[in-house]
Amino acid sequence: MLNIAEIAAQAAVNVAFEFNQDAGIVSSRDKDIKTLADEKMNDVIYTHLLPTGIPIISEESNRNGALIPFKCWIIDPLDGTFNFTRAYPFYGVSISLWENDKPVIGVVKDISNSIGYSVEKGCGAKMNGKPIHVSTIELLKNAVLTTGFPSGGDYSTDYLLSFVTSVQKFKKIRAIGSAALMLCHVAQGICDVYYENDIYLWDVAAGLLLVEEAGGKIYLRRKGNTWKYEVLASNALVFEQASELLIK
Repeated sequence: MLNIAEIAAQAAVNVAFEFNQDAGIVSSRDKDIKTLADEKMNDVIYTHLLPTGIPIISEESNRNGALIPFKCWIIDPLDGTFNFTRAYPFYGVSISLWENDKPVIGVVKDISNSIGYSVEKGCGAKMNGKPIHVSTIELLKNAVLTTGFPSGGDYSTDYLLSFVTSVQKFKKIRAIGSAALMLCHVAQGICDVYYENDIYLWDVAAGLLLVEEAGGKIYLRRKGNTWKYEVLASNALVFEQASELLIK
């Protein structure tokens, strides 16, 4: 299944290259954007995954329902769509296989930087085929937090001010507009903590396992009967500190 996911992800990357001059914006509402590239990349991933007979949950589908099947693929064909439309070099493909509400396989392709991340439960996390590990930072005051403001998030003044108060405890803050890639950066140790609230599951489905298998810890809480989650992932040394500060 990992090999199938790898092939599907690379096929989507190849489609993305066909749109390097124009992503083909289909709709732009509020803080969300959809492009023809999203749709075509989604189609090619489906072509590779459908023969497995396993249900598929996708950002681009309107048939996801409210329940997560016991076993399913969870995909985001283009995480960081807005970045893609602006040639901001942080966007990628995310494919994960979940069983019993937990990821067991994950593949993330960092398209513009030609980096591939892969992971299988119990087998460690890899970047371009080589093992990766989370950082060894022990204190939040020395830690780099990578975060963002998802399209379905809370943009009220009260929430944003509360969030700013929390992030002031960190050494540095980074926000690149792709949850999948931010989790990869925690897994490889260039950032120490990832946190987002109201982030969609398909954005983080593969990256969560990468962090775990790279030696980190994760927290995942579903927001009612939606596909939005509160997510925290970090190295094991600062996880409790970050949990106390960020999880509401």
